[in-house]
Amino acid sequence: MSAPDTSNEYAEDAAILKFYNIDSFEPGIWTDDTVDDTAQETTKQQFDRRDAQAGDSTARPAQVDMDMSIDTTDPLGLLPSILENASLKTTKFTDLKEKSSLMISNKNFNPRQFLLAVHKDASYNDLVHGEKRLRRGVDQRAEALKSLVHSNFDRFVTAKNTIDHVYEEMRSLQLNEGMEFGTKDLRLTLEDANNKASQIYGPVVERRQRVEKVRNTLSILQQYKFFFNLPSSLLDSIRQNKYEAAIRDYRKGKYLYQIVKSGPVANVQQPSPDEDFTGVSDTHRRVFDKVWDEVTKIIGELQNVLLKLLQDPWRNMDEQEKTINYLFELDTKEDPAWFYLDSQYQWIMDLMKDTFTTNMDKLTKIKSSLPSKASSVQRCISLKHAINIIESKTLSLETDDSVDLRMWRAMTEAVKALSSLLVQCLPDFWRLSKAFIEGKFKKKTSMGDQVSRQPSGRRRKVNVDLAKVEQCQSMSRNIVDRYASMLSDYFDLDAATAGAKDATVSLPKFLPANTNSIHVSESLTRIISTMGNCITDLNGIALSGETFAGLTDLMEKARIKFLDVICLCWERDAKSFYFLEDWVLDPYNQQYTCLLKRYYEYHKFCARSAYRVATLSVTTDAAASQNTRVPPALLDKIRSSFLDSTFSFLDGLVQVAFSDYKPLSERDELLLAKKRGKIDVHSMDIRILLTVSNLAHMRLAVIRKLVTLFENAYKVNMEEDYKTLIDVVDQLDQILFNDYIKRKSAYIRDIITHGILKSGIDWYNISKPSEVHSFVYEALMAMVLVHSRISSVTKQLIPRALSALLENMANDCLECFRKVERFGMGGMLQATLEIEFMHQTLSQYVTPIASETLQQIYQTIEQAYDQNQQHSGNLQAELSHVKELLVYSRKSTVVQFLCFKPNKEKSSRR
Repeated sequence: MSAPDTSNEYAEDAAILKFYNIDSFEPGIWTDDTVDDTAQETTKQQFDRRDAQAGDSTARPAQVDMDMSIDTTDPLGLLPSILENASLKTTKFTDLKEKSSLMISNKNFNPRQFLLAVHKDASYNDLVHGEKRLRRGVDQRAEALKSLVHSNFDRFVTAKNTIDHVYEEMRSLQLNEGMEFGTKDLRLTLEDANNKASQIYGPVVERRQRVEKVRNTLSILQQYKFFFNLPSSLLDSIRQNKYEAAIRDYRKGKYLYQIVKSGPVANVQQPSPDEDFTGVSDTHRRVFDKVWDEVTKIIGELQNVLLKLLQDPWRNMDEQEKTINYLFELDTKEDPAWFYLDSQYQWIMDLMKDTFTTNMDKLTKIKSSLPSKASSVQRCISLKHAINIIESKTLSLETDDSVDLRMWRAMTEAVKALSSLLVQCLPDFWRLSKAFIEGKFKKKTSMGDQVSRQPSGRRRKVNVDLAKVEQCQSMSRNIVDRYASMLSDYFDLDAATAGAKDATVSLPKFLPANTNSIHVSESLTRIISTMGNCITDLNGIALSGETFAGLTDLMEKARIKFLDVICLCWERDAKSFYFLEDWVLDPYNQQYTCLLKRYYEYHKFCARSAYRVATLSVTTDAAASQNTRVPPALLDKIRSSFLDSTFSFLDGLVQVAFSDYKPLSERDELLLAKKRGKIDVHSMDIRILLTVSNLAHMRLAVIRKLVTLFENAYKVNMEEDYKTLIDVVDQLDQILFNDYIKRKSAYIRDIITHGILKSGIDWYNISKPSEVHSFVYEALMAMVLVHSRISSVTKQLIPRALSALLENMANDCLECFRKVERFGMGGMLQATLEIEFMHQTLSQYVTPIASETLQQIYQTIEQAYDQNQQHSGNLQAELSHVKELLVYSRKSTVVQFLCFKPNKEKSSRR
C-alpha cells in the first residue's frame, strides 16, 4: 500500500471516530454525550466540504485531505492549518489521536496547550488580530445556524411528528417484549427445523464423527509416535547411563508437548470448534497430559540420580560440570550449581572436622602415654640427646624416637593433614564459586545467548544474584575460618604468652611434658612452615580480600605465639643447662669440657629457629621474599631471649662448679667415667678449674661467634651487648678463680706463718745458715701439688694460678718478716737464703707485683738487720757462702721442683 492510500485510510478512520464521538473502534463503555446542533452542523459542513473536494483528492496530498476532513484549520486564522508545524505533522493514527486535543471542536480542547503548541512563536499583535477574527467567525456561525433553523423550522416539526408516529405504530404491533420484538415466530420455526434435522441426520453425523475421531486418533498416533514412545525411550537411556540421549529426547518431547498445549495461532483457520491448529482435540490433549505426566515422573527420578552424583565429592570437576548442565537442561526446580556448591561446602566442612577430630584423638592417646609430671632431669636428658643428634651428621630429629617427639610428629601430621585438605579442596571450591558467580552455570536460553554475546565485563553483571555472590564468599570465609579456628583453639593462639621473666610463667597446654627447647624449636618451625606453605599455595587462587585476610591473620598470630613459646623454652632450658655438664673434656681441645660445644649448638639452633619463624613469608612477591628483616617487636623479643639465656647459662656455670656432681643418668655414668679418665668430678678444685677454663674459652671464642652469627642474621649491632657479656664472664671468672686461689693460699699462708713466726726460730741469735728451712720446702711442695692438680685438667691455667699463689705467698712472707723485730747476722742471711731460694725456684711465675713484693721483703730484712753483729766475720764472705748454699739447695731439689722449670719449647717460642 502506498503512502497516500495509507494517509487516506487514517483520515477516514479519524473522521469516523470524530463523527461518533468515540476514542477507539473497540470502546469499553458507552458514553451518552449530547451533541448540540451547532456541533452536528459543523460536522455536516465538514462532510459536505469533504464531498465537494473529493473530485480533486488525487491531485492534493493525503495530508491536506486529512486536515480538511477533520477541520485542522487554524481558528485564529494565523496559519493555514494547526498541523503546519513540522513537529505536529503526522501520518500515524495514534499520533493523530494525541494531537486531536489541539482541535477547537474537541471536547478536551485546552486553549493554553493550543497556544503553546501551535502559536508559540506568534507575536502579541498577531494573537490580538486572531482573537478578533475568531470572534467574528463565531458570530457568523451563530447567525448561519439561526438562519438555518428559521428557514427549515417546518421541516424539523414534520420530521419529528413522523418519527413519533412510526415508533408508536411499531410498538403497537409486534415490536414489544411479549413478541420478543418481532423475532418469536422466527425462533420457533428455526427450532422446529433443527429438531427434524437432528432426527434425520443425527445417526449419520454421529457415525461420521466416530470415523473422524478414529482417523484423527490414528493420524495423531502416527504424527506423534515419538512423543508416545518417549517414556520407554527415556527409561532405556537412563538404564544405559546415556544421559545426553535422554535429555535430547526430553527436550524434543517437551517441544512437541508445548505445541500441542499452546492452542490456536492468529490467522490460522481451525478445522473444528473442538480442535486447534494442531488438529488435536481436548480428548487427545488429555492423553498427551497423561503421557507427559509419566515423562515428568521419569525425569524427576533422573534428576534425583544426577543430584546424588553431584553429592559425590570425589568426582571429577569436568564430570560435575556436565551433570550440572544436564540438570539445567532437565528444567530442575532447584539450582544444580548452587546445590553442588552447597554440598561441596558441607562436605569440606565435615571433612575438616572429621580430620581434625581424628588427629586430636591420636594426640590425646599419645599424650596419655607420656608422663604427666614435669621433671627437669628428664628434660635435660632429652635436651642432651637432642643436641647430640644435631651435632651428628648421620642422625636426624626426624628419625629420633624420643617420647615427646612422637607427640610432636602427631601434632605436625595433624596440621599437615588439615593444611593439605584445605589446599586440595579450597581452590576447587573457589573456582566453582567464581564460575557460579560469573554465570558459567546458567540455563541456555535466548536471553542467555544474548548475554553470552555481550562483553565479558558486562556479562558478569547480568542475571547475577548478589545474595548468592555474598553467600559464596561467605562460604569460602567459613572454610578458612574453620581451618583457622581449629588451629587457633589447639595452639591457643588468641591467648597471650607470659614473659619469661615472670615468676609464675606457665607453658602452653599443647606442649608435651618434659619436652626440650630443641624439639620445640624444630617442631614449631615445621608446623608454621606447613601453615605458611598452605597459605602461599592459596595465595595463587586470588581469594577475596576478607577471606585471605583470615589466613594472614592466622599466620601472624601463629608467628607471635610460636616465637613466644620458642623464646620461653629457650630461656627455661638455659637456666638448667648446667645439668648437662658431665666434665668430659672436648676430644678436639682438652682445655675445656664438652658443655661449651653443646651450648654453642643449642644456642645457635634456637636463634636460627627463631629467625626462621620471624622471617617466614607467605607471599609470592620476589621483592617481599628477599626482605628478610625481622620486625622490630619480634627482634627485641629474640634479642632479649638471646642475652637472657646466655646470662642464665653463665650463672649455671658458677653453680655447677660449687655444687657436687650428680649424674643425670646412672646408666650412662660408667661410660662417662671412662671418658673423664683421672678427673675427679667430686673435687671442687677440679670443677672450679675446669669452669674457669670454660669461661676463658667462652670469652675468647664462643660468645664472639654467637654474637657475630646473631648480628649477621638479624642485621643488628650488638657490640654493647657483647661488652656486657664479656664483663659478666670476667666477673664470674674472678669469683671462681679467686675462690680457688684463696683456699690454696690459705694453706700456704699457714705453712709460711708457722715456719717464720711459730717454729721457734730466733732470727736475731740464729747461727749462720747451713740449709734452707723445711717450711720453705713445704710451701713449695704445696705449690707443686697445685701445679700437678692444674696440669692434670687445665694446663693453660698453671702460669696464672702459680703467679697468683706466688704473689700471695710473697705477701704472706712480707707480713711475717715485718713482725720480726730484729735480724742478726745469721737470721738475715737465713731469711735472704730462703726468699732467694723461693724466688729462683719460681722465677718463671714472678710477676711485676710479686717482684715488687720480694724487693719489699729484702728491704724489710735489711731494715731489721742489726749491724752490730758483724763481729763474726766479713759480710761478703758470708754472702758468698749463702750463694753456695743456694746453688747446692737448688741442685739437690731439682727433681722435686722440676715442674717449675721453664719449658724449652715455650722459651724458644718466646
